[in-house]
Amino acid sequence: MVVRRLAWLALLLGAACTSPPPDAYVASSGIASAAAARPAGADSRGEACLSQDGRPVALDYPVSQATEAYCGGYSQPAARVFALIGPTDDAALDRIAAGGIWRSWLDQRLACGAPQATRLGDGSRALVLACTRRQGGWQHVALVTQGAEGPVLADGIPTALVVIERLARGIAPGGPTAAAQSEALELQTVRLAARAFGAGDVRDYEQAMNLGQQWNAAENHVRAEDAYRAALAIQERVLGAADPNTVGAVVHLALNLSNQQRFREAEALFLRADGLATRASDPTAPARLAHYRGLHALNQGQHEAALRLLTRAEQLYRVDVPPSLLNTATRDDSFGAVSLSSPIAQTAIVGLAEAQRGRATVLARSGAGPQALALLTSARGLLSQVEYDPDVVGGRSLRTEAAVRDAARDPGGASDLLARAADRFGLAAPGERAQARTLFLLGQRRAEAGQTEAALAAFRSGAEILARRRIALETDQVLAYLDALGAQMARQPAAAASLQREMFGAAQYAQRGQTSRFLAQAAARLATASGDGRVADAVRRLQDAERELRALFAERDAIGAAGPTVLAELDARIDAQQRAREEAESEVAAAAPAYRQLLLTAASPDDVARVLRPKEVLVQILLGPRFGFVLAVQADGAVQARKLDLGEAAAAALVARIRRPMDQGGAGDFDTAAAHALYQGLLAPVAPALAGAERLVVVPDGPLLSIPFGVLLTGPAEPGALRSAPWLLRQAAIVHATSPQALVTLRNGAPASTAPRPYIGFGDFNPPTPAQLARSFPGDRCAEDARLAEGLGRLPGTRAEVEATARFLNQGREASIFGADFTAAALRRADLGQHRIIHLATHALLPGELSCVQEPSVVVSPPPGAANADAALLRASEVLTLRLDADLVILSACNTAGPATGVDGAIGGAGEALSGLARSFFFAGARGLLVTHWPVDDRAAAFTVAYMMRQQEASRDSAAALRDAQLVLIQEAGASLAPDFAHPFYWAGFAMIGDGRLPGPQRVAGAGAAIGG
Repeated sequence: MVVRRLAWLALLLGAACTSPPPDAYVASSGIASAAAARPAGADSRGEACLSQDGRPVALDYPVSQATEAYCGGYSQPAARVFALIGPTDDAALDRIAAGGIWRSWLDQRLACGAPQATRLGDGSRALVLACTRRQGGWQHVALVTQGAEGPVLADGIPTALVVIERLARGIAPGGPTAAAQSEALELQTVRLAARAFGAGDVRDYEQAMNLGQQWNAAENHVRAEDAYRAALAIQERVLGAADPNTVGAVVHLALNLSNQQRFREAEALFLRADGLATRASDPTAPARLAHYRGLHALNQGQHEAALRLLTRAEQLYRVDVPPSLLNTATRDDSFGAVSLSSPIAQTAIVGLAEAQRGRATVLARSGAGPQALALLTSARGLLSQVEYDPDVVGGRSLRTEAAVRDAARDPGGASDLLARAADRFGLAAPGERAQARTLFLLGQRRAEAGQTEAALAAFRSGAEILARRRIALETDQVLAYLDALGAQMARQPAAAASLQREMFGAAQYAQRGQTSRFLAQAAARLATASGDGRVADAVRRLQDAERELRALFAERDAIGAAGPTVLAELDARIDAQQRAREEAESEVAAAAPAYRQLLLTAASPDDVARVLRPKEVLVQILLGPRFGFVLAVQADGAVQARKLDLGEAAAAALVARIRRPMDQGGAGDFDTAAAHALYQGLLAPVAPALAGAERLVVVPDGPLLSIPFGVLLTGPAEPGALRSAPWLLRQAAIVHATSPQALVTLRNGAPASTAPRPYIGFGDFNPPTPAQLARSFPGDRCAEDARLAEGLGRLPGTRAEVEATARFLNQGREASIFGADFTAAALRRADLGQHRIIHLATHALLPGELSCVQEPSVVVSPPPGAANADAALLRASEVLTLRLDADLVILSACNTAGPATGVDGAIGGAGEALSGLARSFFFAGARGLLVTHWPVDDRAAAFTVAYMMRQQEASRDSAAALRDAQLVLIQEAGASLAPDFAHPFYWAGFAMIGDGRLPGPQRVAGAGAAIGG
């Protein structure tokens, strides 16, 4: 696992973690061995149970025997039974059940009703308490009855009540009295009938929550999101979606979405939590909701709101903190620990400390450094009173204090704190994102202090982790690394070539949230649902090898200053495991050659140069908040890297100006000044590397994903003289790539399709009904999405488009599928691997346009009688499982490539989602995609398609053929037709992602058109 110390990791509220499972606070021996365990019969769900001796706890009377029962393979007790030595009269039993030590012990974990008198199967008097777990909301039951030497006390999940009764009465499973009717069981019948669940459900829920906690500690919010979604799904299935005790999973999921800058989705979940928190069994739920809402506001830069919410969270947490701990003087950051018996008090204390840390962050950013430091001191004092993970919490606390010192213009102090924080994360989550991110922050602080050598040492240490774990960081942090390399290059001009090559490798560790999420989902989908057993087994072996390697790194970090013999032995094991991982990865690459597209692997300049063609240049661009970098790789492997003054907000503004007339159907003059300014800001700095290039491979970033680069102007132009304007398209054919590694992978694959059939096309889909959309987009979270999805109506023009394309390629009606037949199932049945051109003339939905569509998806017809619209969305992870051998996939959808910003204002959201969709098609076996950046005029589309296919027949590659068609529209159609087809609205919307068809032997091939919607 990524992080150890699971019991106390649960206390990390500030990192979007949940509170510990109740059993984390209870002495539990676990099932030690088969010999120690005894059969205990089956529970009411038929799950086999075992019992064993447990450890006694201090209760109302001395404990003569403690027994634990384990059911369904769950590693936590499904029930506990304590036999006491003491009186068994009614008054004694009533006193224990109503307010004794045992009842207080229960109340720390459970919310229980009043005791109800009943009788067990042998007639013994008993008291039953119907309870709910404070954390997780699971139903629970407690029981007090008479034993041979004194009271018998028991508690467990309701399905274990039959086992509890056996153990309490000493009845052997299947014995003569075991079948006697028990009134205690009758009391539970109604509850169990309504919400039947067993130990396995609780186990799965807690495992999912623990995984979420671990990924949070590693600051991998994409993986944490998946884990919390799984936990919530289990709760909703068992408890119901409206149960207030789902609030814990809901808010953890919401904050993870917010941490990925998916603010609209997070806000919908927080609104849902508003109606749940005050009714939850966990008394700290309202405090946690305010806390996480405060962090959500902080993520959005809403400092006043964050301060208000975090202050409110502190007030609510204080209610459940023992008063004696609230005014404790602080210690140093050694973080001692004093155990508390109440899990609620533990949660409240850590929650209070983490809310104070969050408020300190807000104050530091607002310039109130002394107040921020005082809050951090208070938080440390609180944490010193409780048990928790000192490395993760300590690392985060040190990192926050570093931010405070940095805001107070104390970069040296900030650097020292960050170095200590990196060491802490190295113990808690060795070789994971949290440690790498902290090292990059340390490098940034050192660079700002002018310590370039020390900065590069920190950056390179962090980069080693990123490379080994194939994980990424935010673009602005990677840009700081590039900036430090640029500073070193200025100091050491003789090392410029090697430093620029290092820049190119480092640039590939930058990844935006949507891309990270897609790649994680895609890898998981490949491992579990590819339909190819070889692939699934190979990926599983790779994941096992990586997990074992993480454990070895953790073991090495934990042993500290062990003797040289011990360290040498462990290092040998690490080396062997690294080789095992490499072998497993080779197996995956052999079983699924495109798998590397789903991993963050850095292609070297030499890797890229080997696949570049003569007179071809690859250009990668990264944009951060304040500046960016452009890197050009030439066919000889030379790299030019230049810093850009243009930041992502300024670039997004220029993109918006370029797109404005396009998004308005071609109305208005094209903004030539913006198109020239964007060229000057992005490509002019590496113009010498582009000189003479006949083909550009562009790897864009952020808002640049939302425009075709051919529309940029290499020089000034007037809006009224577009035919003669110096479009970048005149200089070179342009291919857009999702990453340098994707280009290398694609070009190292099969050079051309060997499919026997030229073409298959799908169009004129039947949209889902409003009722179907309403079921797929619940009104409490996705009502706006349902309204927008209803606007994605039919595209009747796509029928004529597909038919015309099929006729051009001499294909019969069997090559065209329309209307109700255009379903996801039809795509899977169509044997797509037999076709060189696959044409999907329909809409695409991209995350950022619809917040509840979490993967880029192609819209198809729902199957007949479908209850909802789910089957009408062919998701990117499902595209992975298709088997293609296509030169080209045409996504002639309205606005396939998307606008520059998503609904949350996330820069490049929809274009980034298109990148994920493209990766899916590439993995499935496509060599290129033809997409549209805005709804395209039907006449221009028809001309472009026909001319492009004619050029391909003449052995032009797809990108060159598209360029030929676009230049004809600019030069000739613009001169003779009205409207003026030289306007970019008509010709520039088309773009190639990937190569498509490359030059080769002449054969029939084709491409389809994009129709505006």
